[in-house]
Amino acid sequence: MKVDLNELAAAMAQSDVRQGYVDIARGKVILMQDNMGEEDALDHAFDIEEDWEHYLPLPNVIDECEHEMMQAFAASREREDVRERLEDILAGAGAAARFHRQVRHLLLQPAWEAYKRAYLREVARDWCEENHIAYEADEAAQQGETKKF
Repeated sequence: MKVDLNELAAAMAQSDVRQGYVDIARGKVILMQDNMGEEDALDHAFDIEEDWEHYLPLPNVIDECEHEMMQAFAASREREDVRERLEDILAGAGAAARFHRQVRHLLLQPAWEAYKRAYLREVARDWCEENHIAYEADEAAQQGETKKF
């Protein structure tokens, strides 16, 4: 079975707040639900643990790559003043919050979201290849998103 690359990338976008797995036998991405009670969450975890060889936990991509992703987005901006403004705010504590405020202020939210989706799709593709997981990518969903990372 093949994992849907867009579904995997979407799960990785939530990896800082929700634990996810890939069921390699069925090619399914599984995310722990926010509304799960403690007992349901434990049952879910035990189900995975009992059949652990069929599940791979997803890495926490956001905590690992968010700063790099923001830097790459800033560097990809064509206008020098915008690029410099974004690069300057990425230094020091609180950089992520400042970056997101500035992206909204500069009306770059749609561009940032498209960039982030494309970036995470590449991370998902690399993760699948590193873990020898077959994947399928919906190329139509990628049209119009430029890779600059």
